[in-house]
Amino acid sequence: MFKGLWNPDPTRRGEMFAGPVMVLPVLLGLGLFQFWPLVSAVLNSFRTFNAFTKRPNGWAGWDNFAQIFADQVFVNAMLITLVYIVLMIVVVVPMALGLAILLDKRMRGTMLARAAILGALASSEAVAALIWGQLYEPGTGLFDAILKSVGLPEVPFLTSGPHAIVAIVVMTAWKDVGLPMLIFLGGLQAISPQVMEAAALDGASNWRIFRRITLPLLRPSIILAIFMVTVAAARLFTPIILLTQGGPNGQTTNLPFYSYAQAFEFSSPGTASASVMFMMIVLIGITVLQAYAIRDRKGWR
Repeated sequence: MFKGLWNPDPTRRGEMFAGPVMVLPVLLGLGLFQFWPLVSAVLNSFRTFNAFTKRPNGWAGWDNFAQIFADQVFVNAMLITLVYIVLMIVVVVPMALGLAILLDKRMRGTMLARAAILGALASSEAVAALIWGQLYEPGTGLFDAILKSVGLPEVPFLTSGPHAIVAIVVMTAWKDVGLPMLIFLGGLQAISPQVMEAAALDGASNWRIFRRITLPLLRPSIILAIFMVTVAAARLFTPIILLTQGGPNGQTTNLPFYSYAQAFEFSSPGTASASVMFMMIVLIGITVLQAYAIRDRKGWR
């Protein structure tokens, strides 16, 4: 039975090696840029480092983790990360669902709107942050100019903690709303039109159809969108470093920026790696909860 496997057709021997050879560069790239940094971070979180050479010089055990949990800045960064996650879910998910419903109607201009939303999604985070930084510029930015035109005072968008968090969330929502919108759009297009027509013939209003039929059928899409937005919010970094540098007074510092500061500003690779490991554990927990939420009563989907 296995004769063909051990003695393949000579004319097909090239095909047996073509697949692995084509996949090898991808595997090397993943190993070099994904798995090796992860393994290195795990090891570094349990190491001590020479303050001058930045080379590991021993094992610290759990001391790095104890140190970050005793650091009030880390605790604040953890709380601010949760604030980013909650605000992003509250803002992005409903906005993405609303946009998906509008685009699913195929009204005039939907193709242009879809291209604009996906264009924002495809743009560089750094470029988007720099553009929005100009919009938020105190005194000369577009938003302050609009406020002045209607007789309202200037707003310290990036120099006041609460305003800065909202400003970063608004900019990130504009940038990233396209991905959950696509998830919802795919879910809407997977719903059978006959179901909607039957409900309409029974006299159900549009709101009742949406609440009783559309939302339940979109449950997997909603959970997936919430998961994607949560991960993106937990990893938020580029707008913070370019717009606020974690300020004012650390009020926009989240876990990724805290890890960056520990590694490159305070030259503490051990505590930086420990904070990265903690953030990864949090994201794994979110993934497990998401996987549990999308299962049905009969098993996994």
